[in-house]
Amino acid sequence: MAVGGTHNSRLLIDAVALERRVALIENDRLTRLWIDRGGPARFDIHLGRVSKMMPEMAAAMVALDGLPDGLLPFDRYNGPLHEGQWVLVQISRLGFDDKGVKLTGRIAIEGVGMILRPGANHIELPRKLKDGDRRTELHELLSSLQAGQDGIMLRSVALDWTRDAITAEYKLLKSQLQKAEKALSEASKPQLVSKAQSETDQVIERHLMAGGQCVVDGTNEFVWLRGLLTMLGKSDDNLARHVGSRLLFHDQDIEDEIAAALAPRVELQGGGWVAIDPATALCAIDVNAAGADAGRDSETRAVEVNLRAAAEIVHQIRLRNIGGLVVIDPLRMKSRAGRDKFDAAIRDAFGSELDGAVQIGGFTRLGLYEFSRQRAGESLRATLFAKQERAPLLRDAALNAVVRAVVAESRNGVTGMVNLSVNPGVAKALADQADAIQILTNAFGGTPKIVADPTLEDDAYRLEKNHHE
Repeated sequence: MAVGGTHNSRLLIDAVALERRVALIENDRLTRLWIDRGGPARFDIHLGRVSKMMPEMAAAMVALDGLPDGLLPFDRYNGPLHEGQWVLVQISRLGFDDKGVKLTGRIAIEGVGMILRPGANHIELPRKLKDGDRRTELHELLSSLQAGQDGIMLRSVALDWTRDAITAEYKLLKSQLQKAEKALSEASKPQLVSKAQSETDQVIERHLMAGGQCVVDGTNEFVWLRGLLTMLGKSDDNLARHVGSRLLFHDQDIEDEIAAALAPRVELQGGGWVAIDPATALCAIDVNAAGADAGRDSETRAVEVNLRAAAEIVHQIRLRNIGGLVVIDPLRMKSRAGRDKFDAAIRDAFGSELDGAVQIGGFTRLGLYEFSRQRAGESLRATLFAKQERAPLLRDAALNAVVRAVVAESRNGVTGMVNLSVNPGVAKALADQADAIQILTNAFGGTPKIVADPTLEDDAYRLEKNHHE
């Protein structure tokens, strides 16, 4: 997602802890949150070694330094591959869920003002540059710098740079390439040879370069960004440091917006609500009227609630960073015109993402609406919460599971007076269920002593002989 500066957008940076949190505020609403804890970054360049060939997947696994083996598709590497081969690769997609990193052998070294693509053999200038004389001047300069088969793509931010600044940028990127090539020629073990900017750094830099407002809570981060602007010859008028007794995200109510973005239910302005249920295979979204516009014509009501939901759904997909297949169950619309309006509203909300990141499937025969969105790292929920392999049991289910297991132990010879330690919730359920206590009393020949142990979860229990009988 490209982030630039407009009068309606600003970045809030929380850099007071070990992680950085960057909130994009557009039209006074949180639209995206990045959380940076360090670690691997997209476009990191590694020296790796092919650990396994997988022709059935048209790919090879590559051993990396400090990371699980990455996947290198055959069509993303120029030349043959074989097991044990040393390769220069770049991270093209970060790992998420149970998927490892995806790699490419087509290296692109990104700088502030240009991108260097070894072997691409071309020079590319931004389309926005319409001045013919300036285009000629820049093309001649890049041609004079170009070594061998280098591909050079100049960024828009560098259009007003001096010749010396552009030359220095090219030499810096070229030195990174030479460092990587030297590592390959002397390969002895996998290693990280060139560290790329994190996505968070790129977002901040693009925003500042475009003149966007940026508010920083954290002295070191503020000093660093002010120094970056000075180095690039840019004004720091739009960079502000947050001061006050409250933290920036609390002061701007961002913490509340983050909490709302993790909730399964989202209220719609004007009535109705949306339920968002992300799962491993897909994200299911249900649109509910909930009494909105009660008494009106059902078709008109359905269309209006669905149109309110369409913009909010896209907003939530972006904010929660949800990728993969998304299936929406909108309110039933009988008319083709209503369905067309909903489809248009979804497309309009996604805007430029339709150029590649989002693929629209449209309505199915059952009235569901489908689209897929390219995954870009972990979702907001996965960034903040540990993956839960097993959902907590309902209290009644846990209670019955414990009773069954304990009765089974009585049949294996455990009888008499016993202490039964269980989860506090199950202990309370036992206290409320005389029938359950009677079952246990019949099984052991005596009433067990129930002990609430907060270290035990769900249907876990501990059965011990009571030596004071």
